[in-house]
Amino acid sequence: MNKRNLSNRGIALFSITLLVLFQILSFFPQQVDAKELTNGVIITALDKDGTTALPLTAVEFEEGQTALDVLIEATDFHEKDLNYQMFDGLGAFITQIGAASPPANSYDYWWGFYVNGEYPLNEGVSSYKVKNGDSILLKIIDATSDTVNVRVSANDINQDTIFDQTVEIVNGASAYDALRLASKTAKNPVQAKIDTSLLASLKSIGQVGLSDSEYWAQYMNKNFMDVGVSSYPVNEGDHLEVKVESFAIPTEGEENESVDEGEDNPDTGGETPVEDTGTEPKPDQTPVTQEQVRAAVQSTKQFLSKSAINDDFTAVALEVAGGDVPQEYIDRLKEEIIEKEGIYRNVTDYERFVIGLTAAGIDPTNFAGYNLVEKIYSNERMINQGNNGVIYALLAYDSGNYEIPSDAKWTSEKLVNYLLDQQLDKGGWSLFGTSASVDITGMALAALAPYKEQENVQAAINKAVEWIASVQDSNGGFSDDTNGGDASETTAQVIIGLTSVGVDPTDERFTKQKGDMVVASLDSGASTGVNLIQHLLTFKQSGGGFAHISGGDTNTMASTQALLALTAYDYFLTDKGSIYQFSKPEVVVDSDEIVDNEVTPTPDKSVEIEESLNEEKQPETKSVATTVVNKKESDQEVLKGQPLPNTATPLFNLLAAGGTLLVIGSTVLVYSNRRQTNKV
Repeated sequence: MNKRNLSNRGIALFSITLLVLFQILSFFPQQVDAKELTNGVIITALDKDGTTALPLTAVEFEEGQTALDVLIEATDFHEKDLNYQMFDGLGAFITQIGAASPPANSYDYWWGFYVNGEYPLNEGVSSYKVKNGDSILLKIIDATSDTVNVRVSANDINQDTIFDQTVEIVNGASAYDALRLASKTAKNPVQAKIDTSLLASLKSIGQVGLSDSEYWAQYMNKNFMDVGVSSYPVNEGDHLEVKVESFAIPTEGEENESVDEGEDNPDTGGETPVEDTGTEPKPDQTPVTQEQVRAAVQSTKQFLSKSAINDDFTAVALEVAGGDVPQEYIDRLKEEIIEKEGIYRNVTDYERFVIGLTAAGIDPTNFAGYNLVEKIYSNERMINQGNNGVIYALLAYDSGNYEIPSDAKWTSEKLVNYLLDQQLDKGGWSLFGTSASVDITGMALAALAPYKEQENVQAAINKAVEWIASVQDSNGGFSDDTNGGDASETTAQVIIGLTSVGVDPTDERFTKQKGDMVVASLDSGASTGVNLIQHLLTFKQSGGGFAHISGGDTNTMASTQALLALTAYDYFLTDKGSIYQFSKPEVVVDSDEIVDNEVTPTPDKSVEIEESLNEEKQPETKSVATTVVNKKESDQEVLKGQPLPNTATPLFNLLAAGGTLLVIGSTVLVYSNRRQTNKV
């Protein structure tokens, strides 16, 4: 073999190796992330009729750039025409954006320029230097162009008013424009971040910021906004409300926890008033028996039954405690879902509905014309509420052992692996971030319970149980400033979680010593201290309900959680399994009534339900594949379908090009071999 042929063969082999490597690497997923802009603005343009000439776009800018610079970048990005003239002393005069321009040979119309809902004083599009968070609107107007009056109010976490202003703003402006203008008038400036997906999102108003578990909730005319404030065009008489809310546990934004809504609708909202708010005596040395637990269950159930049920978990609590899910809850939920056309912003709404309906023996895969389970497993916002969405998705799936398609966006396997990946080093789980929450950890245990025979799941459970025991206070509870101190709901969540995974909440790990308080354990009466069950009972009120904080008034949510916890403990003692697992509803449905989430609801058709009221709930242990989903891969799945910049590698083109080069390289190699053979 001569040197020339050897060289040709070496080049061919090297080329093929390189191309094969190129082909393999091209199959790896490309990272596509929504990008938060260090300095960002949003910009859009409308014609005189309000039709979009330039889509709402987030643009990153450099210090000192003008609105014209941003406009040029946005039109270039969308490949839109932009025509303007520069005049000495006056700056740029825009004549066309996209297909929109003022009527020809008319001086009655021109491009109006607005920043944050108003004309920037003595500045034009080429002289105004943009600032982070700005909202820029260009619209063709005339001297008679109309404006709209919009009321804007903002409240902090305590629902104290930050400001309440009515502003006059150009027709076509967004809710974000109205908010910026109102906050400026009230001298409580808005701080917002701009990113390529959510566009504008609030960080603070005046001195009011957010903690890790809080967010700015946005309501338009009392309805939760399904789009961001920057995407909503305001109309005459609109009322925009922004207020700090917390990711409540176990449910987010429950209407019956709002004092304002309770006043507007006293039959269905707010906390249940009671005349007697005194707490019962602290526990003495008398052992807590199963009969005493059941007596507490009955009194709490009776207390909750006296009020209108407007909460999914209260309905569940009444059912598992031996009662029935009230028909009023089912009717209200059906009416609400039809009214909202099955559309809810938070995935936890669908999850709560599924658990509540399954408890009632009603099939949530065809309720009011909607498949609520499908709304969960195909949801794009699963992790927008932190670990809550994942936890309640598992509880919802397993509440009726629902079959989830293997190609679903969120299968049980993906949810379990995601939750395992989120466990913190010390053993707990957080809602967001790296600060573990006892409440969230208790909820996570309940969600993972059906999968505990899987080795890695059981290991995570053991780690979490030990962490909970290590952070329990000497009085038997868990003090947390974000909950206002030692909250009964936290103790209740821990009891539910422990009993779900088969751990006794009265064992020595959860029996703490406190001074001269002596409490006998449930099983033997031999040990001294206070355990989780005894501690929970210290919050019980003489009227049957439970207080949120010891010495406080009766609270509906605290009573609901206490009822669930005490029932969970009774289930534990009688080997009934998890309180969140029910018999799968058996239904007979007309074939033309089964619809997907895009079909118009058919509220007048009835669903025939076959209930087994006395059938004992038997938990079913499940297992999932042991392959752990990489967190980055999970994040990519969540981002799928969002309006992000085109930053992904064009894989089809790469593969096609690579395939072509591979064929060429192979041909060179074969040709070289044949030449060498012929010479031999």
